[in-house]
Amino acid sequence: MTAYSEDFTEIAHCGGQATFAVRCDEGGALSIAAGFRGSSPGPMVMIAIYAAVPQGFPVSDVRLGGIGQAYEPPCPSGCMAVFLRSDSHGNWGHRCPRCSGYYRNGTHPAIYPLTCPYCGLRTQAFHFLTEAHVRYIKHYIATYYEAIEADLEPGTETETETETETETEFVIDMDAIARSEDKGNRPDFYYVSETQQTRFECVKCGEFNDIRGLYGYCASCGYRNNMASLHDSFQNLRNGLKDKSIAPDAVVRSAVSAFDASCLDIVSQLKKRIPMKPSRIRRLERLVFHDIESATFNEVKSAFEVDLLRGIDGQTTGFLKMMLERRHVYEHNGGVADERYVERSGDAIWRVGDLIRETDANAHKLLNTLPILAQNLHDDFHEIFPLTEWPVRYFEERTGKRKPEMNFGR
Repeated sequence: MTAYSEDFTEIAHCGGQATFAVRCDEGGALSIAAGFRGSSPGPMVMIAIYAAVPQGFPVSDVRLGGIGQAYEPPCPSGCMAVFLRSDSHGNWGHRCPRCSGYYRNGTHPAIYPLTCPYCGLRTQAFHFLTEAHVRYIKHYIATYYEAIEADLEPGTETETETETETETEFVIDMDAIARSEDKGNRPDFYYVSETQQTRFECVKCGEFNDIRGLYGYCASCGYRNNMASLHDSFQNLRNGLKDKSIAPDAVVRSAVSAFDASCLDIVSQLKKRIPMKPSRIRRLERLVFHDIESATFNEVKSAFEVDLLRGIDGQTTGFLKMMLERRHVYEHNGGVADERYVERSGDAIWRVGDLIRETDANAHKLLNTLPILAQNLHDDFHEIFPLTEWPVRYFEERTGKRKPEMNFGR
């Protein structure tokens, strides 16, 4: 999980030229061949979309085969295949058709659906094309029609010279636009992508994602990145404990804060994606995960059958109760025990008015315990909202985590 400073920065198109070679034979019959050429040394990924002609709106994704293999599915009536290319990092900018959230990810698949990182919408990838992608598709089709309407003389054949065909070429030159320094006068069909705020590789399918904010679904398989984000935060806290750059009480505050934020985000997704009465929504909006004696844990369990404390024994529950109460003392009392702490924590060591001295051992134990609760919530959440299995299986096969199966490949 990487947060980086270049937020909302343009990533150029990978370049290249879309070509339409038009030929006229000696009988006056026209033929046209669409192609592509490029010379950029950087990454480039090409996909195809079926689009309606002449309107230019996307209809379907296309699975491109090898040389001599037909496209899948066959081209629908009244449509044509349009070829699009990635940004100069080999990634794609996408926009959700439901919530309008923009993100980047590493693939535009034709054989499984994409998932919006923000609202969880799961549908065919072509629905996530941006407005600029659609303008390019329309320009591509318009150029195609311009090419087939070219005024070419028929080929000729004489005793001394044979020219059975005449030929011309129409070009959409994305290289020239990408190299241009006059960004204000670019044609509207030129599409770029834009960095967001948090980029990560999904732990389930390995795909690249770049999203606004901190938490989101993997666009490929739909796995939430909450646990990966929490792991990174906790690892930084462990490192701080080891090198003495972070005090134990500060670790407790930060750990509980990160845990609380991660869990609240999951509950927020449950509220958005599961229909429920307004009264339940209001109760869920009052939940806090930094108080083990609040109604939070019971409410989540009764509403969604999500059990955060699954596998947690009584002794560990008592430890969590004490540490979450200490978090309140560190956050609001400057570390001085008050009556609430003495009454609710179960801690017999400190009295009212004592300055609590936190230990490295307690901080480490908390960092090892909170992820169990968070993982319980995460696992139960994905029982409600399962992953897209194809990219997960492919990743596991490719990395040796799953035995290859027959008839399975990308």
